[in-house]
Amino acid sequence: MKLKNVTIGQTLSDKLETMADKNAIEYEDVFYTWRELDEISNRFAIKFMDYGIEYNSHVAIRSTNTPNWIITYLALAKIGAISVLINPKYKEEELIQILQYSEVQYVCYGDCYKNKNCKDIISSLKEKSIGRVEKYIYIGKNKFSEGDKNPILEKLTSVDMERLKQAEHKVTPHHTASMIFTSGTTSIPKGVMLTHYQLMNIAMESVEQMRWTKEDKMCISLPLFHCFGLSVGFFAGLYKGFCIYLLPEFCTSYVLKCIDQYKITILNGVPTMFLALLNNQERKKCDLSSLKSGIIAGSTVFKEDYLKIQRELNFEKLQQSYGQTEASPCIAFNDYNESTDIKCVSVGKVISNVELKIISTEDKHELKPYETGEIIIKGYNVMQGYYKRSEENCKKIKQDGWLYTDDIGYIDNDGNLYITGRKQEIIIRSGENISPKEIEDVIMRYPDIFQTKVFGIPAPVVQEEIVACIISSDKKFQTNKLREHLKKYLADYKIPKYIYDFRKFPLNSNGKINIKQLKEEIQLRIKKEEYL
Repeated sequence: MKLKNVTIGQTLSDKLETMADKNAIEYEDVFYTWRELDEISNRFAIKFMDYGIEYNSHVAIRSTNTPNWIITYLALAKIGAISVLINPKYKEEELIQILQYSEVQYVCYGDCYKNKNCKDIISSLKEKSIGRVEKYIYIGKNKFSEGDKNPILEKLTSVDMERLKQAEHKVTPHHTASMIFTSGTTSIPKGVMLTHYQLMNIAMESVEQMRWTKEDKMCISLPLFHCFGLSVGFFAGLYKGFCIYLLPEFCTSYVLKCIDQYKITILNGVPTMFLALLNNQERKKCDLSSLKSGIIAGSTVFKEDYLKIQRELNFEKLQQSYGQTEASPCIAFNDYNESTDIKCVSVGKVISNVELKIISTEDKHELKPYETGEIIIKGYNVMQGYYKRSEENCKKIKQDGWLYTDDIGYIDNDGNLYITGRKQEIIIRSGENISPKEIEDVIMRYPDIFQTKVFGIPAPVVQEEIVACIISSDKKFQTNKLREHLKKYLADYKIPKYIYDFRKFPLNSNGKINIKQLKEEIQLRIKKEEYL
């Protein structure tokens, strides 16, 4: 694929030349054309500039998937602001940490699906002085959102359009478009800085790999604040021009209804999403025969699960892909006509314009096919870096441009990549990357905790469940009390399913916790509980 030197705003403008009045988004049975997205985002952009938002301003977007999330993003991209994409499930303390770390100046907030405390958290934040935050802006969810200051209702003057034109002129393809967060070994998620050029070219690569057309229909239930939902989802539609059928978040019954009602042809997701669809009894009542293709990525999919998903959902082209936020996010794709025997176990071949090597974890020399080592890549998709994390940037991206993924794998003689493990202890649950250290830090703030170790264990459907092992000096320690403590500071998906009290942890000869033995003990405890 030939790389294109374009911005997000320019890509939207291109749509107006050929398909301005074609449907771009559907949400709650209401459609938006490409022209409407452009015009409404123009109004948002002018309103944002009136508030003081300008080129390089750090602006958080905190909302579930809605049309106004997309419109806000487009408006910020047009004027060169950097959108800081926030998980709406964050609790107040998590949100404060992120806003301070990313030096956010403006917070655009919308509605949070099924989260009753969403607006309460914003109200609480408004009463505090948080880092560099100057203003909170309510964006609503759609073009019918109420409010006197709704920019959708306001007309633009020729002066407004000239202001916008001048602002857009400053934005270049290699300007930072977004800061997207990824969990790691640090307590606070790291902000990955990605450019217009990277996000749009990855979207184009995905479209070419999957051979999607403007006649396709894509259901998006993946969160837009993640790179998978944004770049391989909405931006793929923006580039090719097919209609996006947007859901506020993943809910199996809503996804099934959407596929049935609108004859969806494309469905992307993490393995747990597809497995959840299989386990929903409503599936048998829905016509899913329109499904043609989809990308399964975000975490390891077991061979048996892949085959079951492909068979029962009758996916003609269910392609595995491998990537990470630091790579915008795509690194590899199954070949379009690859055999199922390969697709069920391999994440495919490296994408065009990107180099991939497998190197020794010891002396870093390049390995031969079938030799297992660390996966490293080099190309246009490699992030600009982690925001304000110079030390980690030096470890992650070397001076010669190679990105060290921290993932372990090997390639075969045909160049197919196989993932065998991770160097880091990241937990991947339902497609969410979760930092054990973040959970451990909150646990250690609970009274009488002497030591803790958090990790993931394999689980059906969700891939991994979170286990917290603790050593407490409180002889009457109660796990339910600790769980209540955790819920005050962590999003619900980060709360350990299992909490176990130990007198001491098994240790290696070097004095470090023997994780392998600890996991084996946990598995035995869980089996005993299930037996009882």
